[in-house]
This record gives sequence, C-alpha cells and structure tokens, in this order.
Amino acid sequence: MLSRKKENKSPAFQFYARDFLADINVQLMNMEQRGMYITLLSYAWLEKGIPNNMRKLKLLCNNPNDFDELIVDVLACFEESDGRLYNRRMESVRAEQIERKEKASEAGKIGAKKRWQAHSDPITTPLPSHNSATATATATASMKTPNYKSIVENYNDILGKTLPRAVAINSKRKSLIRSIWRDNPNIEFFIKLFTKVKDIPFLMGDNDKGWMADLDFILRPDKVTKIIEGSYKSSKNKKDGSTNKFDNNYKDNEERINYTCPNHREINKVGPKNLHTTCPNCRTKLVPKDSLTYTDTVSKAVAS
Repeated sequence: MLSRKKENKSPAFQFYARDFLADINVQLMNMEQRGMYITLLSYAWLEKGIPNNMRKLKLLCNNPNDFDELIVDVLACFEESDGRLYNRRMESVRAEQIERKEKASEAGKIGAKKRWQAHSDPITTPLPSHNSATATATATASMKTPNYKSIVENYNDILGKTLPRAVAINSKRKSLIRSIWRDNPNIEFFIKLFTKVKDIPFLMGDNDKGWMADLDFILRPDKVTKIIEGSYKSSKNKKDGSTNKFDNNYKDNEERINYTCPNHREINKVGPKNLHTTCPNCRTKLVPKDSLTYTDTVSKAVAS
C-alpha cells in the first residue's frame, strides 16, 4: 500500500514530545484520537501527505467506532492542498532534513576533494586516454546540484512582470527545485516550464477570482506535470471554440463543491468532493451549501 519514493529515503521523522503534548489540538483529543493522529502522521511522512477522503482515512485508522466525530479534532492538525492533507510542522521538518542531507553531502565531497589533492602531485598535461572520461565526470558532477539563483532569475525574467516576483530562495523552494532537477537536470527544462505558463490564461490571472500562480505553485511536482503535458488550456487553443474537460476556467476536471458552515453561513470554501475543513469560528465541519439550501426550503414549506 505504501509507495517507496526515491526522494524520501529517510524512514523516520523527528518527534518532539514536548511540542506534541503542549499542542492545544492534541490536548483536546482523547487517547483514541491521539492514536489516530500518530497513525495518520506516520502515513503522511511515508506518503507525503494523506488523502482528503473520509472513506480512505477511516480505513487507514482501522475503522474506529464514531469515526466521523473522532476525526474532526484530528484533522484540525492538517491542512488541505490539492486534494491531500498535510501537517505543516511535519513538512517543515522534511524540508530541513533534506537541506541537512544536501549540505552534509556537499561538505563530504569538498573534504574528499581536499584529501585527494593533498596526496596527489599536479599533472601538467592530462593523459589523452582520460580526457573524455574527465569531461564526462565534470559535467555529471555539475548536473547534480541545480543553480537555484539562475532558475529564480529566469522565472522573474519570463513571468515576473505579471506574476508575483520571487525574491527569497528558501529551503522550501530549494526542495521543490531539487525534486524537479532529479529527473530534468538542466536549466532549459525550467525555461520551457516558465514559458508554457505564460500561455496559460488561468495561471496568469485570467479567471473569475483574479487568482495568479506564483513560483511555489508552478514548482509543485503535480503542477509541473500538468503544465508540461498541456493539462491546462492555453491561449493558443482557446481560440478554437472547442470545449473539453478544461473549459471551466481552465481548471482540471475535478468536481468542485461550495461548502459552508451550518452555524456561520458567511464561512465559505470551494473544494473537491470529500473536502474536510472545519469552521474557524466553531470548528464544525463544513458541509455542502446545497444540502443546507434544501433543508431551509423544506423547513419553510413545512412552517407555512
């Protein structure tokens, strides 16, 4: 059931006991909920998030009684993004761990190079038989680490006049860039990616909400695949008048539902089916708006 992803080599994550016990969300949980929480955290670490699907979450938690009531407090510790649920603290720990590994690896290479040079006499003329091998090794080594600054500058040059400009090169962005670089170790791929975005009206802000993509959104692995494969409708094929599954504001073909809080109707969210989000005011689970509209209509009819 668990996929073994090459980029997540670590089988363990750091568990901070004091932070766990001091968390207000954890203090509100009973012991059964804490067990569910730790179980879902474990899946989230191995699978890079958990599905935002109540049936699947119930199976992962071993079908506990009163699951619908128990899960509300547990999911207060997760945030929804693109149909999956993530724990913010865990993802920051993941990014820090990747950063440390990268730095340790780089330091090891530098140390090995210094030790090698200290015990070697310089060769004024390279041996002819090793010329091509040396060139290949040098090129391969240079491909292992992306030039973060150059990638960000290309983003700003191509998209920065319309989309939010990127200034910081933080650990999150480095992690996203590295995940792409592993399969596409060249700057040209990123230039192609940013150029394609420029031809997608929805990502450039041409939508009913005026939303625009930014560097972090574009670099997400699932979005990279959609952009490169043309899953978003571009301005080039917008003119043909054809309709397909991406005609709805150029979004992918995932059914979206309007959700609201039964107690606070001003709280609204649009999301996929099975969206599990709680009201920030009363922590009640949001429900489809249509269901409340139907209930209100029936109530009024009976009252009259």
